Amino acid sequence: MNDHYDHTSPDLIYVVENIPGPAEDNEEYEELFNNYNSQLSYKCECIGSCINESCFCIHNSRGKNYNFSDINNLKSYKIIDNKKSDKSIFECNDLCSCIRYCGNKLVQEGPLEGLFVKPCYVKEKGMGLFTKHLIDKGSYICEYAGEIITKSQALKRHQINVNNMKMNFIFCLNEYSNNKVTQTFVDPSSFGNIGRYINHSCEPNCFIVPIRVNTPLPKLAIFSLTEISAEHEITIDYGSKTCNDLNIEVNVHGRKPCLCYSNNCKGILPYDLY
Repeated sequence: MNDHYDHTSPDLIYVVENIPGPAEDNEEYEELFNNYNSQLSYKCECIGSCINESCFCIHNSRGKNYNFSDINNLKSYKIIDNKKSDKSIFECNDLCSCIRYCGNKLVQEGPLEGLFVKPCYVKEKGMGLFTKHLIDKGSYICEYAGEIITKSQALKRHQINVNNMKMNFIFCLNEYSNNKVTQTFVDPSSFGNIGRYINHSCEPNCFIVPIRVNTPLPKLAIFSLTEISAEHEITIDYGSKTCNDLNIEVNVHGRKPCLCYSNNCKGILPYDLY
C-alpha cells in the first residue's frame, strides 16, 4: 500500500492498515483474530482487467464498483453511486489472477495524494484533514484505520474516555444482512492513519463504505460525497442517530456540542448505541 503520510503528534503510531487490538481471553477476540488472519477463499481468474460481472469479485459485489476514465490512473476512479447503499463491495485480492490496474483495485492502493493535517478554523475542533487539490465527487480519500477491537473492548475504552474527558475516536460499523447485524469496531486513538483527523459535520462532504479485500473484516473506506475544493476540510457524519432520534432525555446530559456550523447543524454530536 502506498501511504507516505505520518502523524502530527509523536505520541501516536502510524499504521497504514488496521491491526488487531490487545489479546483477550474470550471467544469474541478469538473470532476477531481468526478473521483478521484469514484469507477470503474467492478469487477471479480474469486475464488483465476486471470490468464486468464475468469477474467473480465484481459478481460477488452484485455489480461494478468503480467507473473510471483511465484504467491506469487511480485518480480517475469514482465509486458508483448505488454503492452508497448496504451492498457489499469486494475488491480483487491477492489470490486473483488479474493485473494491478484491473479496474477493481482502489482502496488497497492507499490514500489520495495531497491531503494534509492542520488546525481547524474553529479552534475548539482541534486538528482536521484538508486537501491541497480539488477532489471530484466519488473519489477515494483514505481508510479510517486503527486497531480492530472487540465490542467489550470498545465499551471499556469508551467508558475510560468518558471518565478521563478524552476524545472518543472509536468507530462502530453496523452491517445488516439476513436479519443479522455485524459490528466492526475500529479505534485509531493510539494506532491510526491520517483518517483519524477527519472531523464530523452535519452536512458532510464524505461518507464511509465498508470494502473487503483479503479478509472478512471490512476496511472503512472514505469517499467524497460532493466535489471538494482545494484547502477545504474533509468531513464525515459520525453517526446516524441524534438526541431527537433516541427520544431519551437523559442522553442529552454530557453530550458534546457540534462545532460544524453547517446550515443544518443539529447542535450536538451524534450518539449511537453500540
